[in-house]
Amino acid sequence: APQKNPLFINMTSGDSWRGWMGLHFAHATLRQGHPVAIFLNLDAVKLATKSGAQEMKPTMQRAPREILAGFMKDGGIVLMCGPCMTEFGLTLDDLVPGVQMGKPGYTQSFIFAENARTLTW
Repeated sequence: APQKNPLFINMTSGDSWRGWMGLHFAHATLRQGHPVAIFLNLDAVKLATKSGAQEMKPTMQRAPREILAGFMKDGGIVLMCGPCMTEFGLTLDDLVPGVQMGKPGYTQSFIFAENARTLTW
């Protein structure tokens, strides 16, 4: 059963198109009934900013921040790397509402959940 097979996606690139592909994949997987958690780290933290430019390619129907908002609305979890946010001068107030801070133990609870699969994008 899909609900018993969670997915943890580690996203490391802040590139809008690359990010859009990973987020689109995550949202599609969530819609198929799999619990999905996304960990945004390194410069991927920029995908969750609620303002600022996010380059749009012709294949992208929505900006990464819009996919993240819909993903969380549908029950997906988005975790953020705190040191990475600091590196880019971001605070939780700069991010799409609903993003959670990752922290030791909490982030690992998604990685090591029973029957979890991990994917790096």
